[in-house]
Amino acid sequence: MNRIKELRLQKNISQSDLAENVRVTRQVISLYEKNLRQPSPKVWQALADYFGVSVPYLQGEILFVDLSEDEQRIFTDVLDVLITTTDNKAIHVLEALLNSFKECYFEENTRIAPEKK
Repeated sequence: MNRIKELRLQKNISQSDLAENVRVTRQVISLYEKNLRQPSPKVWQALADYFGVSVPYLQGEILFVDLSEDEQRIFTDVLDVLITTTDNKAIHVLEALLNSFKECYFEENTRIAPEKK
């Protein structure tokens, strides 16, 4: 379930005000909040920008608020770069990141890079 209604209520704004800010109708916001309709990628991004969160967080796919402030900043920075890439560049960036992390191992709450040989 997405977090549109939750965030709208936290900001204490009406569906009409939100709709005006992201250039859709109040009825469409209602459908989004009830999960009866999904926003287009462009509208997801407009909503995320309005609320100051990531699209995956807004979609309910990541617990952004559970990250530390530093992790939230890094996450947002990386996501901003990925969102602004074109074609398959985002996929290549993600693959490079994943391959880099394959060389590291993780202990509980600590990332430790292997020693270079």
